[in-house]
Amino acid sequence: MLEAIEKLMNSLPPIHSLKNPSLALIIGFVAGGIGLGIYFRTVVDLVLPLGIAVATVHVFGDYGLLGGAIIASLYGFFRALSSNKLLGS
Repeated sequence: MLEAIEKLMNSLPPIHSLKNPSLALIIGFVAGGIGLGIYFRTVVDLVLPLGIAVATVHVFGDYGLLGGAIIASLYGFFRALSSNKLLGS
């Protein structure tokens, strides 16, 4: 499962500039997919975590809000790490 997630993250195109993974984690938790989309300036980073968050709320109800926030924060953290790695830093 973790290899599939890593493969997905590495298949996404790199972001145009280096991003701080810790800041992406905080933005993902507080603002979710919308905040990540603005921070990374890509539509993929808006749609993917937002879709996962909507699905978790639909399946788990109110508990899905916390789950969606955690998933978005981890997505932002690992997305910034993998993008920085692809950019060579």
